[in-house]
Amino acid sequence: MSQYKIIGRAGAGSLIAEFLLEEAGQDYSISFISAEEAKSPEFLAMNPLGKIPVLIRPDGGAISETLAITTHLIEVFPELAPAQGSPARDRFWQYLAMLATCIYPAYHRQHHSYYYAPKEMHDDLRARARAEQATAYDYIETVLNPFLCGEDITAADFYLYMLTRWDLDRDRLVRDRPALAAFIRTMRAHPTVDTVIARQKATSLAAGGK
Repeated sequence: MSQYKIIGRAGAGSLIAEFLLEEAGQDYSISFISAEEAKSPEFLAMNPLGKIPVLIRPDGGAISETLAITTHLIEVFPELAPAQGSPARDRFWQYLAMLATCIYPAYHRQHHSYYYAPKEMHDDLRARARAEQATAYDYIETVLNPFLCGEDITAADFYLYMLTRWDLDRDRLVRDRPALAAFIRTMRAHPTVDTVIARQKATSLAAGGK
């Protein structure tokens, strides 16, 4: 195999791998699998948790977890992050860690509440997740200028944009957050994002809308 392969699902965490490979100018292939296919022995051998995305490297090795995939691609394509040893590099890792360990799992608790609590507790669970996110998003609002690390777009910006697409109330998300609203508009118009979103829609339709 001479290129990367992504195993994912339309609109899900596999977006970050697509964004970064596209931004790095790399050829790659992607296949969307169903929840049932994610339980197959073949897939579980790559990710025992049965979750997407999985990134298959050109050498055939597999990487799961979005933060690990993002880190791998930054190491292979260093132009996706600020220069090593710079203050911006430290901020970059701080922001990326916040996105991956706070905002991402809070969305998971809202979209997949049944993983975490009985049905009668779902409303409270989601409210707590939104409150945790609000603190993080309020902080992000103060640092966007126009991107997380300043004028240059980085992998963290693509990660943030992916997360904002999952919000259940996007009007509320950008209310009183003009910098975040402008960021979302700028990212959606970015050629990399536009190409990936269009390709995801086409791939999903070709797969029968799975």
